[in-house]
Amino acid sequence: MADLSDAYHATRERIGGLVRGLDEKALATRVPACPDWDVHDLLAHVSGMPEAIAAGDLPGDDLQAWLDGLVAQRTGVPVDELLDRWAACADATSALIDGGVDLILIDVVCHEHDLRGAIGQPGERGSPEVRAIVQSQLEALVPGMKERGIGALVVDAEGIQWASHLAKPGCTLRVDPWEASRVLESRRTAEEIRALPHSGDVEPYIEIIAEHLPLPVAPLGER
Repeated sequence: MADLSDAYHATRERIGGLVRGLDEKALATRVPACPDWDVHDLLAHVSGMPEAIAAGDLPGDDLQAWLDGLVAQRTGVPVDELLDRWAACADATSALIDGGVDLILIDVVCHEHDLRGAIGQPGERGSPEVRAIVQSQLEALVPGMKERGIGALVVDAEGIQWASHLAKPGCTLRVDPWEASRVLESRRTAEEIRALPHSGDVEPYIEIIAEHLPLPVAPLGER
């Protein structure tokens, strides 16, 4: 597909379309995939992170405190203002993503579907943006695999394959790209992952995914 920044901005525009016009009750809806946040908090996060980085406000030793602060600073800021500020830093965000900071793309694509789950508007599961993040998600888990001395994690999506790294496969998940993206970003319980079509021993990979981000204790109901 085109530059990864194009994927980012396509996702940003879809999020804008989803949240514009939501009433206060909808904005206060808890996000099942991010239970500490409501919908407004999620928007504050995805819009605030690139805005802060573009302004030179970078995380220090305590990343979580920095992330929490971005949301807190935007409490009560109207949706339209958050979206306008997000659009205003588009060029700086593009430079970051196309320069190799693909974690920002993973974050926004994942949170689009967290948002959709919260407001009951599933969609775009087959989008190019979902497919664009799977490889980077797998690569983020490689340190855990190397530490354990286990093989690569492979996603086999009916003819399209992604492998975490160049190594003999240790486990292959046979799922579509959207389901893979949700698994790899800890949006599935351990039991749900075990139930997915796969070959090889999935258990160590469940542990690695959970170390990357804690798994939910109950299914999110994304079907």
